[in-house]
Amino acid sequence: MYAVIETGGKQYKVQPGQVVQVEKLEGEIGSATQFASVLLVAKEGGDATTIWLGKPTLSGAVVNAEIVGQGRGDKIVIVKMKRRKQYRRTQGHRQSLTQLLITGVTNGAGEKLELSASEKKESTAKFISHLKPKGEAFSPKILGSRKKLGAKIVAENAANKAAGTSSSTAPKAAKKTTVKKG
Repeated sequence: MYAVIETGGKQYKVQPGQVVQVEKLEGEIGSATQFASVLLVAKEGGDATTIWLGKPTLSGAVVNAEIVGQGRGDKIVIVKMKRRKQYRRTQGHRQSLTQLLITGVTNGAGEKLELSASEKKESTAKFISHLKPKGEAFSPKILGSRKKLGAKIVAENAANKAAGTSSSTAPKAAKKTTVKKG
């Protein structure tokens, strides 16, 4: 059984056990959520497929989900340029996203398909979040790291001088001589 739901201005085809990435939804990881705006529910059985179609939504149809990830997607770079005008602008954007594990579909006519606890555990074990946490894109610099690095280089140079070797081991290039013809 699968369903087509609408959330965040987009439509998604979902079925129990599937992990779906949608626009940001409020809620903590592990909390349950429901989608009542179900556009279509289909049940495949043998040769025939039974379809319940809403006008525009099905009354009584519900899709249950659990939030398994919150974060931000990959960075999109926007570049604006006008030729011969020295005008160039770049801007970045990272969309806030929510990842959902679909746990059940109810068609509104009394039929429902739910995930069992073992299937739910198996689906979350296979799931790996590709979302990046909200905040800085790179890890923050450690305070004083440049001082430590500078002190390390000074100590290496002092040890090399004591040993009689220089820090640069490459031989120096010989000067070219030029001869004037005349």
